[in-house]
Amino acid sequence: MIYSKAELEGFVKGRNIENSRRNIQVDLVSICLHLDNQFCYYTHFPEKPFVPPQEIESKTETIALDDGYTLPPGGKVLGCSEETLTMPLEAMGFIQTKGSIARGFIMAHPCDGQIDPGYSGKITFEIINLSDFYYRLVPGMPFASLFLMQLTSPLDPEHAYSGRYQHSGGPTPMRSPKKVFV
Repeated sequence: MIYSKAELEGFVKGRNIENSRRNIQVDLVSICLHLDNQFCYYTHFPEKPFVPPQEIESKTETIALDDGYTLPPGGKVLGCSEETLTMPLEAMGFIQTKGSIARGFIMAHPCDGQIDPGYSGKITFEIINLSDFYYRLVPGMPFASLFLMQLTSPLDPEHAYSGRYQHSGGPTPMRSPKKVFV
């Protein structure tokens, strides 16, 4: 079951999602996520092919709230939501690029758009500009929609998300797993 406006408003009232800069916007079947002012990009590229995930040198920049980040054609950067959320054990989330952004051929998440039950933190966006245009990404702009789906039964707390991206406070680059793949 996908949460509708009433369930989403309950999610917000339960303080499962917070934004210190603005009120949480609840739409008919989604919650609007806004772009934060932190951007992360990789600064070093391995010389040989590797099996992901692997830690790669990266840099995170925090820009002024009234500034913008220029994303060139073909550009890619990690951004994140202004909102911090805590997923309950009876639900999981999915994000989609806001339609007005997607129509400009910008993707908020080309790959990993799911938020597992028990996750807590900001949502990392894998931003890619597929267009021929230069875009200015402005902190606070509506950027993605969060959809919540109810699980058929809640997870036990010991099965809640506890992975390497838990409690992210900004855009989070690839991190090596505890188990190494060969």
